[in-house]
Amino acid sequence: MKNKVLNWLKTKKDNPVCEASYEVRLVEGVFEPAESAEVLLSLLNYKIKFHTVQLLNLQNEQSKNLEQSRKRIEELKAAKKEVTDLLVDAREKGLVLDIQSTIKISPKINLNTSQ
Repeated sequence: MKNKVLNWLKTKKDNPVCEASYEVRLVEGVFEPAESAEVLLSLLNYKIKFHTVQLLNLQNEQSKNLEQSRKRIEELKAAKKEVTDLLVDAREKGLVLDIQSTIKISPKINLNTSQ
């Protein structure tokens, strides 16, 4: 999958740099704890998996990205535990959860690559 994404990005390289920021409403609404668990824990598990793969790919390199990935995995695992505790508590108390998640995307020039 990574190669497909990289190939796609390479084909888009000739396009002018976007200056605008974009916002995407990823999750919006009121959910039962079980539905909330499916959405939130799936997202957290995917991000943990992403950083774990990044970490494995960086094993043979001396890079600050290696430590950043390790730190991010620990942060995500801590967030997963907090979310799990919240979900269990909501289920036990018969509550629903209002979840609002917006992703802001701002194109930036990559200073780490030579052009």
